[in-house]
Amino acid sequence: MAGRPLGPIPASTPPELRALVVRLRDAKEASGKTFEALAKDGGVSESVVRRALAGKGVPPLETVKAITHACGRTVDDMARAWHAAKAEEVLPGTRELGPKMVSSRAELVESMIYMRITGGYPPLHQLEKDAGSDENGRTRLPHSTLHKVLKGRIPPTETLFTAFMEALSVPAADSQNWLDAHRRLFADAPARRPFGQPPPVVRDEPPAITSCEAAERALPRMERDEEIKRKTGQLKEPDDYELLGLGYLNAPAPDFLWPEYDEDELAALEAEAAAQQPAQQHVDLREKLRAIIDRSAPA
Repeated sequence: MAGRPLGPIPASTPPELRALVVRLRDAKEASGKTFEALAKDGGVSESVVRRALAGKGVPPLETVKAITHACGRTVDDMARAWHAAKAEEVLPGTRELGPKMVSSRAELVESMIYMRITGGYPPLHQLEKDAGSDENGRTRLPHSTLHKVLKGRIPPTETLFTAFMEALSVPAADSQNWLDAHRRLFADAPARRPFGQPPPVVRDEPPAITSCEAAERALPRMERDEEIKRKTGQLKEPDDYELLGLGYLNAPAPDFLWPEYDEDELAALEAEAAAQQPAQQHVDLREKLRAIIDRSAPA
């Protein structure tokens, strides 16, 4: 691996990253050191050095500083080249703005990303650790919340914004200017619910029937529904008999009709009924019971 030369920088490499890799390669050639020597003097592995000089991605800032020190060069110019390459990778097509130039909340979030780039683009877990905890032992800068803020999903609160700048060691004067910009952009934002306080209970109840506003909304809807039913034949106007409670007089004839008989059939039915046995006469049960008792009594 030590004698294998580097290949050309890929044609798809972005301009700022290409400029950084060219500077790193020039520094290595000027130092006259091999990859093995650079890795040993920089305190990194040889594979890390080769990846940083390959031009396929922006290397970590610490790797760039280690290679620069091993080559005997100053870090400031190389760090500025790294910042430009990282900004090109993370926020392509944007420019860094100062506190007084920021005019929207989206630009404030972009400025937070630029702050992270200036601080070496540390991982979110590292920023959470550097921010520490508050007096109640709660994390001041949760990495999951910070991730949503930097993705533009939720706005940054002033407390989180302050902890973010402290974790990145932003100078006090700059921090105050950025806080002023935050307060200017979020002056009309609603107050956040205190930690630990449950959200208010919102009951999905219909409006009161005595409400004038509800009645004004309901009446046109009812009239519209009745008009639709009237046009489709589902609703008819009541007549006078229905209003008087005599609707049965206008009711259609039932499906069942009593049979009709002529005179001869009626006479035959009456004769048949008369010829049947007479119905059983009424019996007084008390008299019958008294007779049974008399017969069973001892003589």
